[in-house]
Amino acid sequence: MFVKTYKRLSALRHQNMTYETWSPNRRFNPPSYSDYRRLRDDRLGGSMYNDTGFNRVPSFRNRAYNIPVNIDINPTMSNPRSTDNVIPVNIDRNPSRSADTFIPVNIDRTSTVSNPRSIDSFIPVNIDRTPAVSTPRLTEPFVPINIERSPVTTVNHGTAPDYSNPSTRPLENGGPTFSREPTVSFDRFPRPAYDDDYDAADDDVSSNRARVSAIDILSEENSRQHHTEKYDAVQAGGLVVRRGQPFNLMLQFDRKFSLKKNTLRLVFKTGSNPKPGKGTHIQCLLQSERRTTSSSEWTAVLKSRHKENSVVVSVTPPADCIVAEWRLTVENIVSNSVKPRAVKYTLRESIFILFNPWCREDDVYFPDVSKLDEYVLNDSGVIFNGDAKYVGQKPWFYGQFETGILEASLFCVQLGFDSKFGYAMSNPTRVSRIISKIVNFNQDNGVLVGNWSGDYSGGKSPSSWNGSVAILREFVSSKRPVKWGQCFTFAGIVTTICRALGIPCRTITNFSSAHDTDGNIKIDIYVDANRREVVPPSQARESIWNFHCWNEVWMERRDLPTGYGGWQIIDATPQEESSGFNQCGPASLKAIKEGRCELLYDTPFVFAEVNADKVVWARGEGGKWSIVSLDPSAIGKKISTKVPDGLPVRGGGARIREDITDEYKFPDASLRERLAVKKASRARDAGAPYINENSVEDVRFHGFVDRNYVTLGQDFVVSFSFTNTGGAARTISAKMLCETVQYTGVRDRIIKQQSYQLPVSPRSNGEMSMEVPASDYLHKVNENATFKVSVVAEVLETGQLVTWDDEFRLLKPEMGIEVLSSSVEVNKPFQCRLRFQNPLNTILRNCSISVDGPGIDGEFDQRISDVAPKTEWVAEMTMTPKTAGRKQITVTFNSDVIDNVSGSADVMVSTSSQKHGHLFHCF
Repeated sequence: MFVKTYKRLSALRHQNMTYETWSPNRRFNPPSYSDYRRLRDDRLGGSMYNDTGFNRVPSFRNRAYNIPVNIDINPTMSNPRSTDNVIPVNIDRNPSRSADTFIPVNIDRTSTVSNPRSIDSFIPVNIDRTPAVSTPRLTEPFVPINIERSPVTTVNHGTAPDYSNPSTRPLENGGPTFSREPTVSFDRFPRPAYDDDYDAADDDVSSNRARVSAIDILSEENSRQHHTEKYDAVQAGGLVVRRGQPFNLMLQFDRKFSLKKNTLRLVFKTGSNPKPGKGTHIQCLLQSERRTTSSSEWTAVLKSRHKENSVVVSVTPPADCIVAEWRLTVENIVSNSVKPRAVKYTLRESIFILFNPWCREDDVYFPDVSKLDEYVLNDSGVIFNGDAKYVGQKPWFYGQFETGILEASLFCVQLGFDSKFGYAMSNPTRVSRIISKIVNFNQDNGVLVGNWSGDYSGGKSPSSWNGSVAILREFVSSKRPVKWGQCFTFAGIVTTICRALGIPCRTITNFSSAHDTDGNIKIDIYVDANRREVVPPSQARESIWNFHCWNEVWMERRDLPTGYGGWQIIDATPQEESSGFNQCGPASLKAIKEGRCELLYDTPFVFAEVNADKVVWARGEGGKWSIVSLDPSAIGKKISTKVPDGLPVRGGGARIREDITDEYKFPDASLRERLAVKKASRARDAGAPYINENSVEDVRFHGFVDRNYVTLGQDFVVSFSFTNTGGAARTISAKMLCETVQYTGVRDRIIKQQSYQLPVSPRSNGEMSMEVPASDYLHKVNENATFKVSVVAEVLETGQLVTWDDEFRLLKPEMGIEVLSSSVEVNKPFQCRLRFQNPLNTILRNCSISVDGPGIDGEFDQRISDVAPKTEWVAEMTMTPKTAGRKQITVTFNSDVIDNVSGSADVMVSTSSQKHGHLFHCF
C-alpha cells in the first residue's frame, strides 16, 4: 500500500501542477467531489494554506504540492522547506498521542539520494500502527505538507508585487520595470515551469495523452491583425492583442494531438488574486468549432493543424474583457475512476489584452476607422496654447509604444483601482474616470504634481517637458509623483495612457476657459475703486484661464440616455473635487452642448468652462455692489485639437489645428445658446435668477484696438476706443493698467498704469493709449510672456460705469530644426542642426535644451552655454532611430529670461539591416 502511495506521490510532484490527494489512512474522511471542486477552483495560483498550516489565505507566491500529513517539524532542521533536494519522511504513529494532536514527523536530510526526482529514489515511509489504540476521527482531516520541486525544475520568474496586504500601497511595492534597451521583462509573476521529466506512462489513463511542449504566440501575425505591431513589448517577443477579436496560438505537443482523445482547457488569469466571479480567472475548453455567437464569452477553437504534433488554436476574448496583462496556462485534463487531474503548461510570456476601437461590439468602437491612425496609433502630436488671438503650439511626444509605457499605463489604471482587479477594468467609462484621477498627485499619490507658482525648484519646469515618456518612466522607477506639471502636461499624459490602452483620445485646448467654483454657470468679476479685481470674503475665487487643456475619449455611454455616447470629456488637472477626488468626467460632449447638466459626470463644471457668462460687479457709493456688464461671449473661444491626419507635426506653416468650438456650443448669444445656458442654470439650481444684459447707454466702449504681432523684446502700445452716440458732450474718467498674468488668470506683476480724463464731443469717437517700452517689462515677464490690460471708465455726467480687459501674449522666437541627412534608416545615425536666435539686448543665462525624438529613450536634457545678445545659437546632434516610420523630433529651449521656446520637425525613417551601438550622442 505504502509503496503504491509514494509512487503516486512521485508522479504528482513531477507534473507541474497544484491539486490535492489524500492519505490512505482509512481513519481520514475521504473528500467529496464538491470538496475537490471547491479546493481546486479556490486555488488562486498556489496553496490555499499559508506556511503554518490552516490559515486559508491564498498565497500567490507559494506554489507547492499539498500532501495531507500531520507534521511536527524537528527543531534541528534549519530550513525544512528548502528546495535543495527532496527530503524523505519517516512517520511514526505514537499510540500515546491524542487524536487531536499533530503526528510528529522526523525529517532527515538524506544525502545518499543521487537523483531526488527519480521515482526509484524515494524512500518508503514506515508507519508503526498500534492496533490497540482506537483513534477517533480527526476533526481537521487535511493537513498539508509542502514538498517543493527540486532545483532542476526551479525557474526564477522574478518577484511579483505583494498586494495581499490591503494596507500596502502597490506603488511602494513596485511596478512595471523597463530598461533603456528595447526589451521588456514579462517575468514579474512566479509561474511554474513545465516538468519535462514527468513520465506519463506511470499513469495508465494518461499514457496516451499528448502533452504541450511549447507554445508559439505568433507575435508578428497577431500584432499585424490587431494593430499592435508598434508596441515595444511586441518587438521584444511579447503578445499584445485587442479584445473582441481572435488571436492565434500554435501549440506543440510531444506526440500527435487528437481532440477526440484529449480534453484541453485554456486558463487565463490576471491580478494577484484571480477569481471567476470577478472575471479575472477564465477557463475555456478547446472546441473543434465555435459553438456560441455571444460576444461576451471567451472561446478557444481548433483552427488548423500545422504539423503532426502542432495545432493552431484561435482564441477570442470577449468584447467586454478586462483590459489587463494576462497569464495563460494550458491544461490537458486527465480523468479516471478516482478523480480528474490536469497536466499543465504555463506560457512564460504575458498576453496584454487592450480595448478594441476596430471592434463593433466594443464600447470604444470608432466608426471612422481612418481617424484611428490619429486617435489611437499616432504617438506624437501638438498641444495648443497662448490665447485666442495668438494661438501657439507645443509639440508633444506621446510615445505610447515606447519601452515600458504600456506596462506603466496598465500600472496606473491598476493603482487607480487600488489593485482591485474586476469587471470595472473592462468598462471604459470607469477606466477613463480613474485615469483622470490617477494622473494627478492630489489625494491619491498619482503621476504628476501640479505647480502654478513659478517656482519649480526640486523638479522640472512644466514647460520644459516635451512628452509623456520620461514622466511615466520616472513615476514608475522612483515610485513617487513627478514634479512639476500644468494642464498641458496632465492632458499629454492622459492621451498617452488612453492610446496605449486602445481608447480613442485627443488633446483639447479651450481658450478663455472659465473656472466656476460655485456652480452658477457664471464667472463673477468684482472691481473696487482702485480698478483692481477683489473677492468678497463670502465669495470663492473664480477665474478665466488664458487657455486650459483637457482630453476627449470616445466610447458608448450605457449609463446615460441613448444618444449621449461618442466624445466624452475627462480632465486630469486638479481643480475641483468630484466624489472626494480631484477627477473630472467623463462628461458627454453632446450633453454639454445641450446644457444637460444633470447627466454624469461633472457636466456642469465642464459646461461652465466653455459657456459661462462673464458678469462684472462694481462697488458704488456706500459699498453696494451692482452689475455693470455681462458678456455671454467671453468664455470658450477657439476650442482646438490637432487635425486627425495621423502624422507628426509638420513645419512650414502646415495646417494642423482643427477648430471644434461648434461641437461644444451653439453660436455665442444665439437663441439656442441662451436656451442651453438657461437649461444648465435650472439643472444646477443656481439660486439666483438669470441675469439679463443692461440697457445700452449713450457712450459705447469698443474695447482695445487690435495690435499687430509683437515679439518679445519689442515696445508695444495698447489703445482703447469709444464713441459718444448722444447729442450732449460727455467727460470720461478712466484708469488703464498693464500687468503680467499667469495663463490661469492669476495676477502677477504690475508693469504700468495711467489715469485719463477725456472730454468727448457729441457723436464723436475717442481713444486712450498707453505705450509700454521693453525696458519696463523684460525683467518682469513670466514664462508665458502673457499680459493683461484692463480699463475701468466712468461717464461723469451719467454715472455710466464700464470695465474692459484684454489678455495677449508676446511672440517668442522659434527653435529651428534641420535634418542634415538625405535619408534616414533604422539603426543608422543621422545628423540634426538646431538654431535659436536671441532677440533681446541681454545675455540669456542658465540655458538648457530638452530633446525628444527617434533613438532617444526618454527625454534628453542638456545644459548649454550662455547666448549673447542678438546672436544665433547653433548646435548639431546625432540620433539613431530604433524603428521605422514617420518620426517627430521635438526640442525645447529654456533660460532665465525666455522659457518654453519649442520647435519640431518630422523625419521619415526607412528600414535597414545594419545595426549600430549607442542610441545617441549630442554636441
